[in-house]
Amino acid sequence: MRVLAFDASSTTGWASFASARSKPVLGSFEIVPKAGDYGTVALDMQGHVLRLVNEHKPEIVGFEAPVYFPRDKWHTRRLLGCLVVVIELVAAMKGLRCIEVEPSDVKKALGGRGADKGQQIKAAILMGWPVKNDHEADACGVALGVYGYLQTQLWRGQYR
Repeated sequence: MRVLAFDASSTTGWASFASARSKPVLGSFEIVPKAGDYGTVALDMQGHVLRLVNEHKPEIVGFEAPVYFPRDKWHTRRLLGCLVVVIELVAAMKGLRCIEVEPSDVKKALGGRGADKGQQIKAAILMGWPVKNDHEADACGVALGVYGYLQTQLWRGQYR
């Protein structure tokens, strides 16, 4: 089952897996946010996500849930929320299932609980995946989280 996974931020990492055991195709792209210009940001993100969906033809799209810290500015919170909603919107436009993966599950899937960004990159490289940055490593963790979620649903007889 092909999964296209995203780690959405101003540098968005993505990973396309043909199956849970395949070597992913990876990449990242930049979104240049300007406070108050969320429509342009959303259109930019939509263009990237739509291009990747059309190119990789996933059956499922996954993304890491945004993390909001107490000291984050309103702009940061709005930007992160905007980016993941665009991913969900493109998935809906294409009739694809979309799964949100909690950050703790991303870490657990790639490096274990408490793994830092360096450890996650190292774990991905040890798996033979050509990650170039922590955004691509996080996208790989998202994909693993999606596959883990689907496996759990199958075990419980709840896969839809």
